[in-house]
Amino acid sequence: MSILVEVFDSRRNQLGEGPTSSGAKNSHVQWCDIYGKAIRSRNIITGQISEYKTNEHVGFQIPRTKGGDILGTANGPVLRDADGQTHKLPTRAEVDGDNQTGVIRWNDAKVSPDGNLFLGSMAYENQSDQGAFYRLSSDGKKLERLFGSVGISNGMDWSVDLTRMFYIDTLSMRVDQFDYNNGQISNRRPLVQVSEDMGFPDGMCSDADDNIWVAFWMGSAVRGFDGKTGKQIAEINLPVPKVTSCCFAGENLDQLVITTAVGNPGEEMDLDKYPQSGYIFIANPGVNGKKTNLFGA
Repeated sequence: MSILVEVFDSRRNQLGEGPTSSGAKNSHVQWCDIYGKAIRSRNIITGQISEYKTNEHVGFQIPRTKGGDILGTANGPVLRDADGQTHKLPTRAEVDGDNQTGVIRWNDAKVSPDGNLFLGSMAYENQSDQGAFYRLSSDGKKLERLFGSVGISNGMDWSVDLTRMFYIDTLSMRVDQFDYNNGQISNRRPLVQVSEDMGFPDGMCSDADDNIWVAFWMGSAVRGFDGKTGKQIAEINLPVPKVTSCCFAGENLDQLVITTAVGNPGEEMDLDKYPQSGYIFIANPGVNGKKTNLFGA
């Protein structure tokens, strides 16, 4: 059965990523354009749009419970209030004791149901082992490096019972899972092995039945997998190659918002061939998802 995909927002993103839904009826959909240095949004119900710029490349955005967002600015992260004022948080450079400005950036992040922010890094040149994975405490005061030797730290989510965490390092060509216990992760093991003809696994989310929905860069698709067996159960085809991430939105959390990209600088798409590259899409995959967890600090 083919799943219909429609354009949700036609503002072109250089590298659209990290969609979230929040607000009344989960209708405020927001995402970042990493290289466009922008945070954009559209309301599913009203169609109202907004945008604001960041002063650095921004690898993720997540709304906060008290308003505003936490942003994965290249040298951050930072808290941004609704009025635009920003507040410093512990940085990757402080934790790692180095200065790799322009070499390493934040890439993707998600708040766990128990309030921790998990966030990962990558090298601008996609070196296979320069990234790492971190946890920021729910109060925003403690940033801890969990492990290194990461290629491109990407999508993550948790099982409904909060005993497992799903995680993607794009260059590993796998979806892995960890045991999860009160912010601690252990026992990493493969869940989905990705074949080269599928593209590269990028951002992801999981639904209310613990199925996982993975965006595929250079794969023109979001694919659904059984969260226990790793078996593919669905495919959503898109009219663009570079599909980056997805999240559930809407009152019943049954709409899947999908971000895409024109490309990284220097490897852009042929817009004559793929005129909708960088658009945001929406689909109804026939399942119910989970709310975006907001950041508490």
